[in-house]
Amino acid sequence: MHRGIQSTLYASIISAISLLSPLFNVRIIIALYCMMLIVYSALKDVKLKFYSVDESSSIFNTLVLSTILSSLVLVGLKKEVVFAAIFLVLAYEFRKKALWNIAIFTIFGFSFFYYFYTISTSNFDIANVFFLSLIGALAASLVESVDTDVDKRFTVILASATTYTIFLIYSFNISIPNLALAFVLSLILSMAATKAGAADESGLMSATLIGTLVIVSTNIKFFIVLLTFYTFGSAITKYKYKIKVERGVAEPAGGARGYSNVFGNSLAALFFAMNFGAYNNEVFLLAFVASVATALGDTMASEVGKTAENVYLITNFERVDAGVSGGISLVGEMAAIAGCLIVVAVALALKLIGLEDVMVILVSSFLAIHIDSLLGATLENRGYLTNSGVNFLATLSSGAMCYLFFL
Repeated sequence: MHRGIQSTLYASIISAISLLSPLFNVRIIIALYCMMLIVYSALKDVKLKFYSVDESSSIFNTLVLSTILSSLVLVGLKKEVVFAAIFLVLAYEFRKKALWNIAIFTIFGFSFFYYFYTISTSNFDIANVFFLSLIGALAASLVESVDTDVDKRFTVILASATTYTIFLIYSFNISIPNLALAFVLSLILSMAATKAGAADESGLMSATLIGTLVIVSTNIKFFIVLLTFYTFGSAITKYKYKIKVERGVAEPAGGARGYSNVFGNSLAALFFAMNFGAYNNEVFLLAFVASVATALGDTMASEVGKTAENVYLITNFERVDAGVSGGISLVGEMAAIAGCLIVVAVALALKLIGLEDVMVILVSSFLAIHIDSLLGATLENRGYLTNSGVNFLATLSSGAMCYLFFL
């Protein structure tokens, strides 16, 4: 049998077993996956590995994960999110390009949730089902878009299960038209960034995911603040690009940002936005603006600082080459302040914050930019953190400092 047909057949069986979840006790489902795993292991000479896998190994990994996830239902993991994620293994067989993947994963996810809730209960919100399906699809499509040799079939299931679980907990009161508007707006702007060379396909997926979540959890004003970072951050990458290329410190692919950069700079902002939407606490609003100001200020400082002649390491103020992690310069400091001011000005114009909040945000974001430099000079240079990890911790710290100012 042709290998592609084989994988589709096995994926169909795995998905079909998940459809039994609302009808039978979960122990029966676990037993079915265990039996299939044993039979498959006997038929195929495979072992568990996650890198550079062939189709046979990938199906084996999927069976192992399906068995583990099913077992976790016994200790409290929601049955619907587990089996909806497993059901997507069949959708994976029909993957193509980015937009198609979002559509096919959404359709399969929605179909499963609708089927599950229709059989198990008559009390469910169709808008929340669509929201779960779309957000899970974006996570799955993001995994598929990343250029890596990790087993993607395995990670698609894991990513969608994690996403479904999180957003079943973080339930939003949202209508389908508002969700559709949030998604379409985020997608169009992300596609425009991709066309302009400011993001690659994984950057498109991650920006669409974050943009959609920010809008549905808060409002369009928060998204505009975040969009300010994406717009100015992408533009500043082009600043004296030839000089940065000559020095070997330019962003690769013409400055196109991928998922790692998007998440590193935006996950903290998303966290603060979602918590503001859930609790309506002002400190989360200020933390959101401060984290975005940190992201833009740090990006501008880095991109402008790469062209500086006199750069000093923040830990000992010794001269270093431009572009070295933890390096600071006068023009870089000025660019950092400018980035923070831009975000604060936009937030003021949108009336998200008042004049009384400006100093707290500026101080928090400017200090956080230097926390970024300290982490870069120490943990990043020693290989303990990636640049995206440093960015995440720095943006998160700006929100933490906003909280301290309110104590």
